Amino acid sequence: MSLNRLVEHRGGVAIFLFFLYSYFNSVYASQVPDRKTLIMGVFPIVSSGALFKRFAPLKDYLEQELDRKLVLETAKDFPEFVRRTAKRQYDIVITAPHFSLLATDSGDYKIISRPKRDLVSLLVVPKDSKIIKLSQLSGKLIATPPAPALSTRSGKDYFKSKDLVAEKAPKFKAYKSHNAAYQAALANDAVAALVSINSVNKALDRGIPLRIVDRLPAMPAMPTLVATDLGDKLAGEIERVMVGMEATKHGKLVLKKVGFPGYLSAREKDYESVRPYKPGSSMIGSSSKK
Repeated sequence: MSLNRLVEHRGGVAIFLFFLYSYFNSVYASQVPDRKTLIMGVFPIVSSGALFKRFAPLKDYLEQELDRKLVLETAKDFPEFVRRTAKRQYDIVITAPHFSLLATDSGDYKIISRPKRDLVSLLVVPKDSKIIKLSQLSGKLIATPPAPALSTRSGKDYFKSKDLVAEKAPKFKAYKSHNAAYQAALANDAVAALVSINSVNKALDRGIPLRIVDRLPAMPAMPTLVATDLGDKLAGEIERVMVGMEATKHGKLVLKKVGFPGYLSAREKDYESVRPYKPGSSMIGSSSKK
C-alpha cells in the first residue's frame, strides 16, 4: 500500500472511530443522571465568614453521601438572598421559614426537611439591667435583627398581643444581625434586644452577660428546600441523607458543628403558621424572573 493510501485509510478509520465513540457516549449520557455541581444557598443569618464555617461540615457531608460536588453560597443581605432564590440560582436552599413560602409558592422549590428544634426568639437585656418584665419596656428602644427577619416581625406582633400598643408600645431599631442586636443592648444603645435562642445560647456559652426576660412562641425553624426541576429522585435522596444524619457517627458530629439536633421530613404545610409573615413581592424587586 502506498503512503498516500495508508494515510487515507487510517484517516477514515479515525473518523469512523470518532463518530462511533460520540454515538455511544451520547447514548450512555442519556441513560445516567446529570452529575452537575449543586449550588447550596444558605440564608445570611450571620456574617459570611461565620456562616461558611458553620455550614461547611453539612455541605461536605451531603457532598460525600450524595456523591455530588456541592458549592456553598450566600448573599450580602436578606433581600439579595431572596432575589437570588427567586431567580433559581440555588439548587438546595436553607432559608428563613417565612421566606421559604416565597420559594414554594413560585413552584420552583419544595420543602424536604426542617430542624427538629423549633425557632424561638428571646427578649434579652444586659445581666445587670433592672428590667425584669415586658411592661417595663413601654416606650423604650429595643434592638432587633434586620426588619424583614421573622424574629423582628413576630416580635412586634408579640408586644401587641401583650397590649403594649399606641403610647405604651416600645420603639424598635433594626441592626445587621442577631449578634449586632444584643451587642447594641450591651453597649446601652438599646435597653433590650430581640434575638434568636441560638444566638443567645452561644453568647451565654462565651460568658457574655445577657439575661433572658421573655420567650416568644415557638415556630418551625429554617427549612431545607430543593429545586423542583432537579426531580423527585434527587430531592428524595437529599431528604433521606439529612433525616438520617442522627443514625451515623459522622452525621451526629456534623449536626453538632452546625448546631442542629437533627432533621425531620417536612413539607410546605408545616410552614403555614408563618404565612402571615411572608414578605411581599416588593422584597424580590425587579430582578426576579418574570
